[in-house]
Formats: sequence, structure tokens, C-alpha cells
Amino acid sequence: MFGISLLVFSIPFMISAYLLLNNTTLTALGIGLLILSVSILLTPARAIPPHAVRALLEGSVLSLEAILEEFDVSERGYYALSPNGRVYVYVPIHGKAKPPSIASEPSGLIYKEGELEYLVLVPPASELVKSSELSGMDVESALNYVLIDLMEIADSVEIIMNDLVSVKLRKVKSQISAGRFKNVFGSLEASIIACILANFLGIIRVMNEVDEDDDKIIVLEVL
Repeated sequence: MFGISLLVFSIPFMISAYLLLNNTTLTALGIGLLILSVSILLTPARAIPPHAVRALLEGSVLSLEAILEEFDVSERGYYALSPNGRVYVYVPIHGKAKPPSIASEPSGLIYKEGELEYLVLVPPASELVKSSELSGMDVESALNYVLIDLMEIADSVEIIMNDLVSVKLRKVKSQISAGRFKNVFGSLEASIIACILANFLGIIRVMNEVDEDDDKIIVLEVL
């Protein structure tokens, strides 16, 4: 019920902020609320089909793309777990920057740490990694549950953890084109993996993605 109420509120709020007030910050906030409401609705009382879950997350990618365009940022973001258990992405605003030290929960779209500034966004899978189904799972089990059982985004998942973390997906089904989103978050599947890893391992950054026909290798850094 809360998710529906938030969705109903966020749409007119976003439109009013853009068309009537011409306020970029409030418009971005409205889009963020819209993404959050969709994320909440991803955990209903009855299960929804995997393709519907994928479609909702792909829709949130396009909304985040609009925010990134508005703020004109394209640096690779850092996935970090906040004290409230939600994963956020911290995007450097003024060129490359070191990872943030997350001592407190972000209170707005802009997070400042000394002279550094970050745009703080909620990645598409942030609410998924908070679900009770993941409690008690290890990293590999969580990846398999979300990517295969819940979303059917790939046929199989293989993870190798050394200095870097490599995840191989076979028969990837998600194909969405959003250039700035991919620069900042990585692909949708990379973003989901980074969210899960951040929940277990700390601050995560997507380093590289290699496509091999329908398969994909995603390399991530633990900071």
C-alpha cells in the first residue's frame, strides 16, 4: 500500500517540478521517488513473473538515465551499503574521485566529503538486496537467487573471487541501451551484481564487462 501511495505521489510531483517550477533538483527527487516506489512494489504479497521484474528494473534504468543527463555526470559510480541497509551509488560530480567513506546515511541527492562531491542515487536493485529471502545466503547463493530464480536474467552464474571479483553469466537475456547509465552504473546485470556484492563485501565498483555472444563476464573491484 505504501508503494502505491508513493507512486501516486511521485508522478504528479515530478511533472509539477519540471513543468511548473522548472526545478531540476525537485524533478530529480521526483524521479528518485518514482524509482523507489517501483522498487517497493517489486516485493508484493504474491510473486510476479521474472519477465515483469526485469521490465520494471529496465524502466527504472531509463529514469536514472534522465537524472544523469540532467546533472551531466558520467564517471563510474561506487556502490556502498548505508547504515540503514540500503545500497546507494555515489557518482563523482567533478571528474574522478576516490571512494567515499560512508560513515552516515546520505540525506539528499548531493553528498559532500571534504572537497569532494557525489551525486547519490538508488540503483535499480537496491530494494531487492534488502529482501528477507537473501538473509542467511552467501554471495553465490544470493547471485543465483536474484539473477536466475527471481529475474531469469541469465541461465547460469559463475563467480571467481581473487584480487578482483569476476562473474560469468551465460545466456544473458537483458538487453537495454542507456549509454550514460552504463558508464556510471554498468549494465543492468552488472548493477544488480554490484548491489549484491556491496551488501556482502563493502564498497564496489564495476571495472569492466566483456560480451561473448550471449554470455558476459563482469569484473568488479572491492574497495
